[in-house]
Amino acid sequence: MSGVRVLLVAAPLQLTVWVLVAATAVIVAVIAIGVALHVGSVRADRRRKRVRDELEPVFATFFETEDQERLAEELRPAFMRMDAAHRPMAALLVTDLMGTVSSSHTEQVRSALEQAGIVELGERGTRRLSPWRRALACEMLGKIGARRSVPALLQRIEDRRPEVRISAVRSLGDIGATEAVPALSGAFLERRYAPTTVVGDALRRIGGEAMTTFEQGLASPDPIIRVSSCYGLSWMVEARDACVFRLALVLDLDSDARVRAAAASALGILGGDDAPAVLRRATTDAHLNVRRSAVKALGSFDDATIATTLDELTEDDDRETALLAAEALVALSRLSRAAPEAHARLDSSSAWAVEYAQLVAEVSA
Repeated sequence: MSGVRVLLVAAPLQLTVWVLVAATAVIVAVIAIGVALHVGSVRADRRRKRVRDELEPVFATFFETEDQERLAEELRPAFMRMDAAHRPMAALLVTDLMGTVSSSHTEQVRSALEQAGIVELGERGTRRLSPWRRALACEMLGKIGARRSVPALLQRIEDRRPEVRISAVRSLGDIGATEAVPALSGAFLERRYAPTTVVGDALRRIGGEAMTTFEQGLASPDPIIRVSSCYGLSWMVEARDACVFRLALVLDLDSDARVRAAAASALGILGGDDAPAVLRRATTDAHLNVRRSAVKALGSFDDATIATTLDELTEDDDRETALLAAEALVALSRLSRAAPEAHARLDSSSAWAVEYAQLVAEVSA
């Protein structure tokens, strides 16, 4: 009996000891991780400070003197003095700088960075072993905007890591690299390398020949590509009439409600004077999202004749459609041609949606 009693007492004690040991190990591991993170943060702060202390005075002097040659002469040795741990910080600083520099200084700073060899360092960085360094190098090259970097960036759109591919695609869009359109068009139409929205945005910013890609995308069997193509065309303001025609056809004929809704939204982004007839018809589409998109889009057209349609829709059974109609009517009241009719409709309306939209407009003003 005594042996049984000892066993009954020892077993819980042994379990308690193991629990305490495990808990202690977890606590020690958490503390170690916390210390390591803190040490890493302190080191990163020191690196950032050193890089700022090294480079910010150089750029400050340039903005005072606008001496491009001096900037190039001082930048190269400053970068050469930095080791592998500090250069990513320098790349981030240059990236941030190019995002804030005035348009009058952009070309000068870009030329100085090329003369100083910084662009060449960035291009070499796109081939580093570390994926995040490759992505950072691509981002920096895109912000600098030197066309000589396009071949290096085109190589990286086939990188094995998605973050590098995305960074390279975005940078090609930043540069406006027309020579990248064939590769990006193939990526867009076949949904390769990067998300369709990312590739489409890059093509949109390049413009020009990219419009052909979006026109081709409207005929794709993939509805995701057709949706992205609609939004791509919505930013091609230099060919607005052609884009409106294409989008109107999609809104009228496409079998996928998601695509029709995107076409309606894209027409709203383009806006204009006269609302397309197909957009008015879409306010009675069988699919609710298409109707909502069409109603919202009507508020972008300075067309007095659509005020009646929107006024009727403020009483729609779908509350969101009614509210969107009221908001569109308020938007029309701020436009030149449509304002008188829109104001008349707003003043005579007793719909709850109109009252709410006007209240929100007053508070937001």
